[in-house]
Amino acid sequence: MAAMSTVSLTGVSKSYGPVHALREVSLQVRPGEVLGLIGENGAGKSTLIGVLSGTVRPDAGTMQVHGQDAPLGDPRALSALGISVVVQEQALVDSLRVYENIYLGRENSVAGRGPGRRRRLRNAAAVLLKDLHIDNISPDAVIVDLTYPQRQLVEIAKAFSRTGTGAEAPMILLDEPTSALSETEVEILFSLVERWRDRVSFIFVSHILQDVLQISTRLLVLRDGRAIETLPNDGVSAERLHELMVGTERSADYYREDEQLGARSDGALMELRGAGLTGEFQDVDLVIRPGEIVGLAGVIGSGKSSLAATVAGAERLDHGTLLLDGVARTRWNVPTAVREGVLYVPPERAHDSLFSTTSIRSNISIGFLDLIRSPWSRLLRLPTERTRTAELAKRLKIKTNSLSTPIGELSGGNQQKAVFARWQGRPCRVLVLNDPTRGIDVGTREEIYGLIRDMAATGIGVLLCAESLEEVIGMSDRIVVMKDGRVSAELAAPAIAKPTEVDVIKHMM
Repeated sequence: MAAMSTVSLTGVSKSYGPVHALREVSLQVRPGEVLGLIGENGAGKSTLIGVLSGTVRPDAGTMQVHGQDAPLGDPRALSALGISVVVQEQALVDSLRVYENIYLGRENSVAGRGPGRRRRLRNAAAVLLKDLHIDNISPDAVIVDLTYPQRQLVEIAKAFSRTGTGAEAPMILLDEPTSALSETEVEILFSLVERWRDRVSFIFVSHILQDVLQISTRLLVLRDGRAIETLPNDGVSAERLHELMVGTERSADYYREDEQLGARSDGALMELRGAGLTGEFQDVDLVIRPGEIVGLAGVIGSGKSSLAATVAGAERLDHGTLLLDGVARTRWNVPTAVREGVLYVPPERAHDSLFSTTSIRSNISIGFLDLIRSPWSRLLRLPTERTRTAELAKRLKIKTNSLSTPIGELSGGNQQKAVFARWQGRPCRVLVLNDPTRGIDVGTREEIYGLIRDMAATGIGVLLCAESLEEVIGMSDRIVVMKDGRVSAELAAPAIAKPTEVDVIKHMM
C-alpha cells in the first residue's frame, strides 16, 4: 500500500481575468521526499507556491495535509499545519534582530512568557544556527545590516525552526533558495535537506536545473499553467528538463557569443585606476571598451558586486580615479551616471529596481521620463510615454494583458525584462549588470543573453557581474577575476578559445 501523502493538491485552477495561471494542477508530496518543481517564468510556479502557502485562493481544487482537508487561501491555518516557505524575495523585518525574525509570531510557544523570554529566544536561535552550520551570522545581528545571502540563510533557518516534530512541520517550500548562495552555502543547504528528510518533506523550486537534479527525488514540470509531467529523478538530464519546460531542445551554446566582433574598439570607454572602496576592494584597475563584454568573476565577498555598483554610481570611491572618455569624474553618482548613459541593473530587483504596486508602464517609463517632457511646459507627454512603453514591452516580449497591471503580479523573468526595457528607452553607453539572470528560467535567460549581445554589437560597453561562472565565461570577451578585494587575474575569453571553469576558479580561491 502506498504511503499517505504529506501534502496533496487535486484539480487546482486559478485565473486572473482571461489569464489562466493554473489549469487543473494536481500534485503529491510524500513523506521524506524532495519534489523538484520547475518551469519557465510564467508557467505557474509562483501561483502554485501561493496556493500551497495560502496566500493565493484558487478558483477550484482541494488540498489535504496528512489525509485531512486543509483550508485553501488561509496562510495562518496552513502555517499552523506546518507549511513553511522560504521565498526568493524574502519576508524578513529589516529593523528586527535575527532571533526575533526566526521566531516572529511564535514567541510564546517557543520561549514562554515572563522575564527572560528574549534571552530564551536568543539562546534557541543560537542553538538552531549552530545546528544548521550557519556560523557567520549572530542571533543579535539586525537584518538590515546583513547581506542578501546572509538574509537568505536567515529565511532558511526560520523555516527549519518549525521542524520540531514531524506532525508540526510536514513540508518546507524552498523557492529559489540557492540563487544568492555561494557553492559552500549551497552544499550546506543540501546537506541540511538530506539530514531533515526523515522529519519533513520538501518542495524545491529553482531555475538552476543542476541544483534541482542534485537534490530532488522526483520532478514536476509546469508549462502554461499545466502539470506537463511528473517523473522520478533517475537519469534525467538538464537538456531533457529544458525540452519539457519550453517544448524545444536547448542549444548547448545558448549563452555563447558568436565570432562576429561587432562594434568593438581598442579605445577605453570607461576606466578605473587604483580604485578602492574601504572594506570592499582596493587598487583595482579596470577598462571597459566599446562593444566589449567584461566579466567580473569571484566568490561572494570578493568585492566584485561592490565594484559593479561603483562603476554605476551606486557606491562612491574612497581612493583612485574613475574616468569616462578619458576624463576623470570626481562627482560620480547614479543621476550623473544615468545622464551620461551608464545604466545599471542591480541584483535585487524587488528591493532596488521595482515599484511593485505600480504599473508595468510606470516601471518602464521611469527610466526615461526626463526625455519625454515638453520643452515648453516641462510636462510629460503622456501619449509618447504610452507609445514608447508599449513598443519596449513588445520588443522584449513581456507577457501581460495590460501594461496597467501592477508589476508585482508578473513572474520574475517578466519583471527583469521590464527593468531591461526601462534602459532601452534612453541612450546607453555602458551597461552594468549585477547578476542579471538571478531567479530566471533558461528560456528567458536565453532572451536576455541575446539582448546583451545585441547591445554590445552596437558599441555599448558591458560590465557583467554574475554568480554563475558558466554565464561569465560564456558571455564575456575578457574576464577580470577578483579575490579578497583585489584583481587576481585578467583572462582573455574569445568565442573560439574560452577558458575553462578550472582556469578561472584557480584565481578565485
